[in-house]
Amino acid sequence: VNTSKMAAEDQNRYTDKQLVEISQLEKDLHIWRDIIIHADKVLRWEKPIYPIILCSCLTVLFCIVMLLVYWLEPSVLTGVSALLLVLCLLDYLVPNVLPKFIKMSEWTEEQQQRYHDICASLIQTKDFLIVCKNTFLTLKEEKPKLYFLSVMSVLATLAWVGNAVHNLLLTYLLVCFVSLLPGMLHHGILQYYYLMLVRQLKVVVDKVQKARQKKD
Repeated sequence: VNTSKMAAEDQNRYTDKQLVEISQLEKDLHIWRDIIIHADKVLRWEKPIYPIILCSCLTVLFCIVMLLVYWLEPSVLTGVSALLLVLCLLDYLVPNVLPKFIKMSEWTEEQQQRYHDICASLIQTKDFLIVCKNTFLTLKEEKPKLYFLSVMSVLATLAWVGNAVHNLLLTYLLVCFVSLLPGMLHHGILQYYYLMLVRQLKVVVDKVQKARQKKD
């Protein structure tokens, strides 16, 4: 009954194309599913200590990277190769070696539902990025001047920030923000500050309009 109910909900929430992609993604990430479930708990801050642990681990990691960079002074090619080497090692060791040392929990229906929701969120994020890309391309075709000004402004700002802030520190801040983003969205933190900003902007606009009306 629960399976049929879940299938009916999926039909209402996702398109047929998304359902196919979700099913394929679940198969592709099958050997990672236990790790994905635990990572999702940390990223969504199921416990108040999780964001602190997450930031602490990232800080230690970047401190090690910074020491290695200043000690070894690797070239760009060496750095990229080392990063890909670590990713390849993780891709092999995590699904094949880790289960031999850590007993994986018995897979339950609740875990399957959570795993399904995670895969669905990834597909929806991919679709959102595609929509953003298409919107950007449409803006380029329909309003080239606005596109040009927007791109130049953003790139100039990024160039100034990159010149003012050390690239490793900038990377650290960016990685921390991206890692904390799922938790902030899940707990409504970004939504809260976004609404607060919108209210403040509305107050400012109302004051400006009233001041103009008085002058008139």
